[in-house]
Amino acid sequence: MALAVSSTLIFRIACWLMAVMAFGQIMISGVAIAMRMENARTVKVVEKLVPSQPHVVIHPQTDVAVIPSVTAMPSDSAPIIKPTQPLPEVVPMTHPLPPPRPLATPETADPVAERLVKEAKAARVSEDMMTAITKLDQALQTSPHDAHALYELGLCHEAMGIYDKARHYYHQVYQLGTTAAGGLYLKAAEKLKEGFEQPLDKIHRVVLGRPRVFKDPNREKGEKVIITIPIQAAPGEQVEGRDLEVIVKFFDEVGARKEITPADTSHSKVASKWMTEPLDWATGEELLQITYTLPPQDQQQEHLFGAKHYYGQVVELSYKAELIDAQAWPRILAHKLNKPDASPVFLDREMPPGYNPDNPLLPNAPLDQPGIGSRPDYSKNDLAPPPPDLPADEASLLPVPPNYQNLPQH
Repeated sequence: MALAVSSTLIFRIACWLMAVMAFGQIMISGVAIAMRMENARTVKVVEKLVPSQPHVVIHPQTDVAVIPSVTAMPSDSAPIIKPTQPLPEVVPMTHPLPPPRPLATPETADPVAERLVKEAKAARVSEDMMTAITKLDQALQTSPHDAHALYELGLCHEAMGIYDKARHYYHQVYQLGTTAAGGLYLKAAEKLKEGFEQPLDKIHRVVLGRPRVFKDPNREKGEKVIITIPIQAAPGEQVEGRDLEVIVKFFDEVGARKEITPADTSHSKVASKWMTEPLDWATGEELLQITYTLPPQDQQQEHLFGAKHYYGQVVELSYKAELIDAQAWPRILAHKLNKPDASPVFLDREMPPGYNPDNPLLPNAPLDQPGIGSRPDYSKNDLAPPPPDLPADEASLLPVPPNYQNLPQH
């Protein structure tokens, strides 16, 4: 009986202990839930720095440009929470944009017209304008709206100085538009906008620089002079090399009196070449080298006429056959060419005794000798009379003596 009572008591005590433990677990869970709900009610503000302009990020695998999302600006009172992991490095886009495609000029549809246009271009370059215009007119008969033929006609008339017709053909190319004319549309528009270039417009735009003269000291006989002539153009100036012409006139110093005479081109040798090619004036200057070779003189010629040496040159620069600049070196050479030497003036008291003004190299002859100092009488007929058996010539008033009959008649 006592054992049963003790077992019941132990069971009841165990149940109470388990109930107390359960109640404690419930209380702990309730407190935890209450604290979590209290923490959830607190507003947390995270501050992040936002750049003024969004960066473009290139994805390393897909190579696709991605713009990251931008968050709102935080308030001033909220703390700044720094991320635990470093942000990925922002790589800016480095791929350049492709250049714009130039306007492609369409080809001539008709092969006969295309051949005629090519032949006309070759004739225009060789300055055969009549042949070029004739071939272009034939090309327009088969292709009346061909941009190449119309533009070439404008170039031909512009080169000939017929600007009204040139403007008419350029306007026709302009009316075709970019679809039919392509790049020629822009060229024709530039011609119509800026006008036609005159040769004299190049004055002060294309000029001659000071030439550099080098005399070869190693030449024992004769002379060899190398002259470098700089031709300068203003920035952005369009210069056609084939329209430029450089003329160099050399002058020599002869004899003890040092007379300045033009160089004898039959004996001297002149060679020229461009030092800088192509002639595009990209740096604003192109160099032309002229080599003037004066061969050794013959001793007899040198004794009679005197020694001959290089003195200088005059350089003339022409554009489309119009003189736009000239330069003489030495500079006094230009004065000597424009102002000839005056004749010497002598006074009577300075004349030496026996001076003959008609022939100063010979002394005066005495006037009492016959035929000296007197004019011949041309009224007398000193020819011998004809022989009596010679018939008179009816074609002439005077007969011809036999000793003059074999002379050629003039």
